Amino acid sequence: MRRVVAAVAAGLVSGCGGAFSSRVDTVAHVGEYELGVQRLAELMAAGKELPVRRDVVDGMSVLWVDYTTFADRLLAGDSLLDSAHVAATMWADIEQEIASQFHDHLIGQSTRLDSAAVDSVYAAGDYRLIKHITLRVGPDAAPNLRGVQRALAEDTRAKLVSGAVTWDKASGGTQDTDLGVIARGETVERFENVAFALAPGEISQVTETPSGYDLIFRPPLADVREQFRDGVERRLEAQFDERYLDSLPRRWSLRVRGGIGPAVREVGRDPVRAKQSGKVLGTYKGGQFRVSDLSRWLQAMPRDVWQGLPGANDSQITGMVETLMRNEVLLREAKAAGMTVTPEFFQGVTDTLRRELALLGAVLGFPNDSLPAYRALPAAARMELVQTHVLGYLQAVAQNRRRLQLVPAALADRLRTEVEWSVEPAGVERVLERARQIRLALDSVPRAAPPATPPIAPDTSPGGSRPPGSPTPGGNHDQ
Repeated sequence: MRRVVAAVAAGLVSGCGGAFSSRVDTVAHVGEYELGVQRLAELMAAGKELPVRRDVVDGMSVLWVDYTTFADRLLAGDSLLDSAHVAATMWADIEQEIASQFHDHLIGQSTRLDSAAVDSVYAAGDYRLIKHITLRVGPDAAPNLRGVQRALAEDTRAKLVSGAVTWDKASGGTQDTDLGVIARGETVERFENVAFALAPGEISQVTETPSGYDLIFRPPLADVREQFRDGVERRLEAQFDERYLDSLPRRWSLRVRGGIGPAVREVGRDPVRAKQSGKVLGTYKGGQFRVSDLSRWLQAMPRDVWQGLPGANDSQITGMVETLMRNEVLLREAKAAGMTVTPEFFQGVTDTLRRELALLGAVLGFPNDSLPAYRALPAAARMELVQTHVLGYLQAVAQNRRRLQLVPAALADRLRTEVEWSVEPAGVERVLERARQIRLALDSVPRAAPPATPPIAPDTSPGGSRPPGSPTPGGNHDQ
């Protein structure tokens, strides 16, 4: 969205009109506010780089609904920071914390090794903590270079075995790589065969691998006990996670329905309306997974995830829905096990939301320090302010003078459930028709050269700076 002709846009900030009465000329309404077809058509037409398309009109209408709902609540004295709004808005952070606690609880029971277990796993040898020194030789290296590197490797090994140098000293001028804990099948065959044949504390013969010449070392357990324990526990944790997640579909009788592709792709085309859909995408014991649930999860993901849905194939869609259903039942198990967030964590997400709301209020022209005065105004005056500020902000965005700052998606969803609102399909069609007419008329009018104006000295007086996008004295400039 770019420039808006000043003469047209100036009329937009006068408001949407009074209390809701008739929708004949209305494209959207929220509570007693309404957005007129003519006003949105003027905005669409005047934004020269704003496509006059149905989805764009829908998007602008929903933006107006969200900003109006938020601003109305803000000026009415609602901080939107009560526990119910915080929980609904910050649900993704809260549920991630619950899942993390549940994960820690489960792995604490299944993957932690005591001292005896560490000794046993090391002795069994299925996992090896391996260090190695590589003297690199490329596959096209000249024979004399290969000979030099191999001789250096042999000399280094002799010094290590004799005790003339320690491993740390020997690796100082070469490449010392601590592989950590490995299992079979994770390195090249020649390296693996040597590494898994070493006794504790043993250094291998010089071993030629695709990288060059290697000296491979299996440190004794006493030297690497904690590092070995941590490495094995991480592997056991990964194995546990895989087994646990793989078991969820069976234990919960999770089933993704066939033929869901069109409904899921529509989420990418129209995410706001999709959140109101009750279509069932899958089932599990005691519950159903609907399009509205999918939309809820998607709003916590990067924007390009749901934007890519229209192009996803059926297999990709089924896999995504199954993964999200698995998340749903995992969280059910976590909550059934008594997992919850601490008061300190909840206060942290409350503070995060407080900052986001303060930023959004300031963007709309309602900074925190001005709220007491605004809230003291009569209801009609507050409504007029909401209408003026919301359309003024949309005008500034359309002129590319302000950055688009969205109402947090989860908060917007909740606020829409707490008020009567709509975007009228017939109104959208009328906006499209009227916007095209206005744009055609604007494009057909020759643009006169701006009148010459004398140069203006910079304003150096205290407080003389102007906000971004404010008009320059001396003329009405079309930016």
